[in-house]
Amino acid sequence: MNNIRAVAFDYGGVLASFISKEDVSKMATLARVDYESFNTSMWKFRHQLDSDEYDNSLYWEAVLDYCNSPLEEEDIPTLVEMDLIGFSHMNQAMLNWAKELKENGIMNLIISNMATSTYLSLIAGQEWVSSFDEIIISGILHINKPDIRIFTQAITHTQLHSKEILFIDDLPHNIKGAKEAGLHALLFSDTQHLAHALEKGFPTLPRKELGVRCK
Repeated sequence: MNNIRAVAFDYGGVLASFISKEDVSKMATLARVDYESFNTSMWKFRHQLDSDEYDNSLYWEAVLDYCNSPLEEEDIPTLVEMDLIGFSHMNQAMLNWAKELKENGIMNLIISNMATSTYLSLIAGQEWVSSFDEIIISGILHINKPDIRIFTQAITHTQLHSKEILFIDDLPHNIKGAKEAGLHALLFSDTQHLAHALEKGFPTLPRKELGVRCK
């Protein structure tokens, strides 16, 4: 387990905070429906958005229709902006760790379920992207995690053996997909638990920025 040459990060829930209940509640208020109805609708069609099957307009029209929102089409750009803001809060400790990895010769990747338009708004051109060697976006490929084909892209792009790649994600089914593709994978909850998991399973990876001293 100690021959990791690349670390692949999920975006929402790992490199950035997952959108909060408070943010979704604000969107539900704008849509003039209750939180539960809006939240259910928002995630029901997310697969289609993340794979670029739906563009933003079609996605939000489907969401609003499903939860019986009276919101007008002209207000959809506001929902798009609120959604982007909800996923824009970066986890600085994880960004610092990615930089540390790169400085120590480890390749960094992002493997994210994300619409192309979201990628262009939240990731493309950001200063912190310089720490990452490859960015694999579901919308560009039209393949969502946990489909093993998106993880195969990581193997192809890095030209590494699957067992030389460690994938970090906050969702169990994505971890399962990565492992089925042959990658090592760790379920992320917070930096403290990640640091301990690395110390136990991948002790040669640098992790000073996560608060655990390398042996």
